[in-house]
Amino acid sequence: MSRTVFNISRAQDCRQFAAPPGYQAWGTLFSGEFIDGEVLAHVHRSEGEAVTAPLFLLTSPPGSSSGPPRTICTISRAAGGTGQQKEREHTVHGPAGDYAGRIVHGRSPSGIRQAWRMHTPTGTQAVAGYKGTLRGWFTYWAALPLWPLFVVMGLLHDGGGPSTWMWDKPKRIDWRSRPRGLGGILMRFTSGYSSFTWNAERLDASLTHAQAVLYFASVSKDS
Repeated sequence: MSRTVFNISRAQDCRQFAAPPGYQAWGTLFSGEFIDGEVLAHVHRSEGEAVTAPLFLLTSPPGSSSGPPRTICTISRAAGGTGQQKEREHTVHGPAGDYAGRIVHGRSPSGIRQAWRMHTPTGTQAVAGYKGTLRGWFTYWAALPLWPLFVVMGLLHDGGGPSTWMWDKPKRIDWRSRPRGLGGILMRFTSGYSSFTWNAERLDASLTHAQAVLYFASVSKDS
């Protein structure tokens, strides 16, 4: 079993690259956990709201191949959605325009947590992940009554509020085979380093990278 780690960053110095017409430089995928790794892809976001144009475009970095940048995958809004108001669906296409699958953003079966589901080209559900661990959500809600105290202590100590991490909701996700979750973790997002670990033998690269971009866009309020 092969596991690959890559990192996604939207820092300004990671977006110094030319974007195709109609797109803006949005972020960069790196190998490893930090931004000093090898550049895997440049991420471009559509500047318009046209439904027909891909929302995100991932291209190879300059120098990785001869000629112009190569398209790695595209992420488009699905026409008509999933038929459910609270779900968003995106379609993913590979380098040659081949259909790589779809990604649905909705809720877990209990309706408590956000859910991300990746479906294969054949229509079967490959993996699903639920935002935040149960322990993380318990800690988050248990600490809510103490926030006013943290604010006062921060103001008295250095004139500022508490660190931003205290206000963040849990972000970690483990994607597993569904519905039973057997077969171990196939993809994982660790919010501390904004890095993703995925099973390169069992998951498609285009679909995996597209899922990473969509999830990171959702937590950065740019989806």
